[in-house]
Amino acid sequence: MFLKLNKEDFTWSRSKKALPVFLLLWMGGLLLAGMYLAGIRNHLLDIEQGEAEKMLDAYLAAHRSPLRHFGSLSQRDNLMEGLAFIRVVQGVDQLLVVGDPAGAAPSLKSFIDLSPAISGVWLKVGAGDEERRLTVITRQYDNDGSIQAGKDAGKTFGLFRKNIHNTVAIILFGTIFLWPISLYFTKQSLAPLIYSREMIEVLAERSKTGLLPEEGNGPELDSLYRQINRLIRQNRNLVSEMQQSLDNVAHDLRTPMTRLRSVAEFGLQAEGDTGRLREALSDCLEESERVLAMLKIMMSVAEAESGTMRLEVQACDLALTLEQVVTLYEYVAEERKISVRLDTERPVSIFVDATRISQVWANLLDNAIKYGREGGWVTIGARLTDGEAEVIFTDNGMGISANEQGKIWERLYRGDRSRSQQGLGLGLSYVRAVVLAHGGSVSVASTLHEGSSFIVRLPVAQVNRGSGQHTGKVTDERGMV
Repeated sequence: MFLKLNKEDFTWSRSKKALPVFLLLWMGGLLLAGMYLAGIRNHLLDIEQGEAEKMLDAYLAAHRSPLRHFGSLSQRDNLMEGLAFIRVVQGVDQLLVVGDPAGAAPSLKSFIDLSPAISGVWLKVGAGDEERRLTVITRQYDNDGSIQAGKDAGKTFGLFRKNIHNTVAIILFGTIFLWPISLYFTKQSLAPLIYSREMIEVLAERSKTGLLPEEGNGPELDSLYRQINRLIRQNRNLVSEMQQSLDNVAHDLRTPMTRLRSVAEFGLQAEGDTGRLREALSDCLEESERVLAMLKIMMSVAEAESGTMRLEVQACDLALTLEQVVTLYEYVAEERKISVRLDTERPVSIFVDATRISQVWANLLDNAIKYGREGGWVTIGARLTDGEAEVIFTDNGMGISANEQGKIWERLYRGDRSRSQQGLGLGLSYVRAVVLAHGGSVSVASTLHEGSSFIVRLPVAQVNRGSGQHTGKVTDERGMV
């Protein structure tokens, strides 16, 4: 196709991009046409001026004094030297001699109204059929005398008008071709993007490991391809993590779903046994609540990570939220013979979503107990330091290896040692998401087989420190602190 254009190049979106190029080319062509006509005009004017000067010089050379005309006009045809007219002015007297070099009938009326002092090229003389274009030269030859000569300029004026008509026709005709040329230039400007699109299509269809070339494309494209390759790597890692996460979710959901089905089948077998049916329905409800809770946590994590989580921020006592969570897990800690010690400054008024932040404390305490050493301890400290509210959960449990400390915040990630305990791997990702949503930070310091410390910090802008000290304790059944 002409200029290698295809159907896609004539779409409305491409046409909108090509319109500025078209206007630029059209205005450029108009400017060139104007410069061309101006050049032609100046050239023809110089020619006319020069020829008129030469004719007048030839006339003056043949007739030493213009005043010789004031006596006899019998030799008029021989005196004109190709000029259209000669006007001699001496004081208040004028002599007008009209010639006819073009063969047309001379008309004095065409020259009477012409000012004796005027000079110019392509001056309009007469009207209607007697309209002519003349080049007029006026010279002073003494104090009160002058001579004016006119040359017919119809030929050069007609040539100039013909150039104007031809130029206008070329502009109008060329405008038709400027549109596809504009589309072509637009397509050329988009060539790197078109090439990138084709390369990405090839990678999407044929290659699972290939990348775009990052060198030899020019600095702009090299930088763009590096960014695209970074996104491709991130997407591949994300797909891999999603696949792994889905495997983990399927594994963790299989147990409650299998139990749910088994309980339902057990209930169906209980013909006429109302107690058995009620027990089966109760178990089904419990398992369904567990599945729903898992899905709800996943949705909450997704909301927090995407920044769409709605926080009901209000002033609450930090120590009180921690006490409530410790009380909630009191019996769980007693079952594992783990002592939980709460050491906080009180009151510490902090502006947070009390429900969300309590879920954060619950997740951290649940992990500390779940992965703690039987007969061990958990310490929860809360204080103001360096303009921040700092809460630290410390335990002497199994600890976290250095390789896993950067991964524990990922959604659905579970370390090898943690798989012995029930869970989805959503707790710490939820903790991090909620803390970040509050404008805070969370970190971990851990040594394998020695224990871990999780540090939550909330910014000083959300903290109002009170006075006093409070220490709370939860002891196990053996009296250990």
